[in-house]
Amino acid sequence: MKRLTLVRHGHAEARAEGGDFFRELSPQGRAEAARTAMALRTHLPPPELMKVSEALRTRETARWLHEHFRSADSDTTAEIPLDTTPRLYHASVSTLLDVIYDTPTTIQHLLIVGHNPGLSELAQRWVQHIPLDHEFGGLPTAGWCSATFDAEDWRAISSPIDVMVS
Repeated sequence: MKRLTLVRHGHAEARAEGGDFFRELSPQGRAEAARTAMALRTHLPPPELMKVSEALRTRETARWLHEHFRSADSDTTAEIPLDTTPRLYHASVSTLLDVIYDTPTTIQHLLIVGHNPGLSELAQRWVQHIPLDHEFGGLPTAGWCSATFDAEDWRAISSPIDVMVS
């Protein structure tokens, strides 16, 4: 079984010196990231690996998530690797899948922190396989989607057996 969790970065400041890549989380975005971190800690086991876009706002969101998982169980989550991956910056679905497929088979739960529209488009593919009690319109800032797949290798994930969305 493989679990893949997608998290969109929290709300970011409108502008930053240096451009889009350097936009940091706004106060709203920090609050969103904290709420998402609490929700993930409540509903999911800690990931074994976090792959994160190198953009400042995604790295900040990932730090919030990492700290909340660590505070839940300091013995097991202090060692969750944070792998910053340049390919995740505004990644398309195709690029996201390439990053996922490159994950070692020993990893059972992968968490990706990235950007729209790619994350929402990938989540939409999963949601269409699972009936939800509400309409899924994409991931809002700091929104998340987690899916379980009956697969032993990341290259074999296709239709999820369950999906949770925020």
